Amino acid sequence: MVSSLPEPLSNNAVAALEGPDGCTLVTATGIDGSLVAAGIHTRAFALAPDAGAWTALPATPGPPRIAASAVALRGRVYVLGGYSVAAGGAETTHDLVAAWDPVADWTMVAPLPVPIDDAVVGAWRDRWIVVVSGWSNTAPVAAVQLYDADTGTWAMATPFPGAAVFGHAGAIAGDELLVVDGVKSAAGGFAIVKQAWRGALDPERPTEIAWTQLADHPGPARYRAAAGTLGTRLVVHGGTDTPYNFDGRRYDNGQPALPLETAFAFDPASSAFVDELPIKLPATMDHRGLVGCGELGHTIGGMTGGPTSTAVVSAVRL
Repeated sequence: MVSSLPEPLSNNAVAALEGPDGCTLVTATGIDGSLVAAGIHTRAFALAPDAGAWTALPATPGPPRIAASAVALRGRVYVLGGYSVAAGGAETTHDLVAAWDPVADWTMVAPLPVPIDDAVVGAWRDRWIVVVSGWSNTAPVAAVQLYDADTGTWAMATPFPGAAVFGHAGAIAGDELLVVDGVKSAAGGFAIVKQAWRGALDPERPTEIAWTQLADHPGPARYRAAAGTLGTRLVVHGGTDTPYNFDGRRYDNGQPALPLETAFAFDPASSAFVDELPIKLPATMDHRGLVGCGELGHTIGGMTGGPTSTAVVSAVRL
């Protein structure tokens, strides 16, 4: 049983710092249970190994935002991008990157070359951060951005060859990157995309990604699912098959989007998808990742049906 969050949170950036005693789970930014623009915030919390409750951290630097991404690298949690929503509804995508260190607290690092939200972000070989596609102020972009922790600089990598999307899911296992689904701009609004791409990463040529389109994955296309690495597999859980706004209501008719309870996995060794997995996680959506910690994967907050933000933290073993 994992301790629940201090409050319901959704579209929050999540990551885990691994240490000798276990993993510290971290959440930063997001939207609270009100699901209105004023409920978007900069609050951050951490759950230390064997702790009975989450601890409040200093606020995440920058404006209140959602759809930011978080990743753990070299003992720090990086929170990247995201978007804010003004009182009148105007949305702004951000390029800022903040890093939380358990000892040194928050610091700002080099901003993203392309402002981004709702992107796929992964840590690679404890040196690089890979940022794939996402929304940038007016449209989704195909940009792939690469941060090098050795130099503290960003570079542009081989663009994503699939449909440029936001709210897609993906993860890195070894030198393999998986990206699936997402939502694209379409006439009169948005449309969900079913797609699956494998990116081969090469530490000798880190900006050159060899992309290969994969066969369809099991189940429906997904938006804002939770993706992460469990063991050697890349696992995708939950999400929804309907595009929706930050309040959990569908763009097309204003009705609540319905979360999925199914999951599937990709096995890089066989380059094949595993049929829908009978893992026991609640039906949730509005996730920024399936946070790996040893053999466990965690969903931290998210939305249930309703729409309703949740404080539940669920763990699963593949």
